[in-house]
Amino acid sequence: MVSAAASGGQWNIRRCRGHHLRAMMACIYSVPAPAEDAAGDRRLWHHGEGNYRPCFSSKETWEQLRSHHPRLNWTRVVWFQQGVPRFSFITWLAFLDRLATGARSKAWGCIQPCILCGEPDETRDHLFFACPYSFTVWIDLTGFLLGSRVSPDWTLTVTSLLSSRRKEIDTCLLKLAFQATIHSIWRERNNRRHQGDPLSPSQVVRYIDKTIRNRISSLRHRKPAFYGEMMQRWLSRPTPS
Repeated sequence: MVSAAASGGQWNIRRCRGHHLRAMMACIYSVPAPAEDAAGDRRLWHHGEGNYRPCFSSKETWEQLRSHHPRLNWTRVVWFQQGVPRFSFITWLAFLDRLATGARSKAWGCIQPCILCGEPDETRDHLFFACPYSFTVWIDLTGFLLGSRVSPDWTLTVTSLLSSRRKEIDTCLLKLAFQATIHSIWRERNNRRHQGDPLSPSQVVRYIDKTIRNRISSLRHRKPAFYGEMMQRWLSRPTPS
């Protein structure tokens, strides 16, 4: 309790060496010590500037501890209601360019070309979707939604996904397909790195197609009409004969 750290109207706290602790002690000493006849201690949590409450809020605590930055527009492609968490996480790493691609390992003296097509410089932008292998998967899945705007360029693809001139259902499907494709291409890339059996682009497409159908089916209980229409829209995707 606070009263145990004071006596005779003075703070009675042991000395410390750590600079973090010394900074904390300086803050404590700037507050008058409680009188011995003061009322019992009360625990109050800081909820903002000059706002103390008896209840704890993890949200308010996090807001005060974290570093605040302007919101990035691409976060709408990463975090959305219909997203699959493990896909969103890999997509988030891709946007931050934190995936362990060959370009990053080159800085450690390890040369790793693209194992999907043989391109010497395996970068994030190459994998998604300048690589002929990954672009074949991407255009097969989303060509019917993007039309002439389908592109192997990362920046142009993201710009297209952020466009507001599209129906909500198509936007949701594109974001789902985008994340599922990034996750699947990255998984296939890693699988080949570890001597796994390679999959053809058509096999990856079939896996992603099934994944998206399953995701839509799992959401249908929320808004049957909306997700029913979304399923019909996805099923309208042309498939190779």
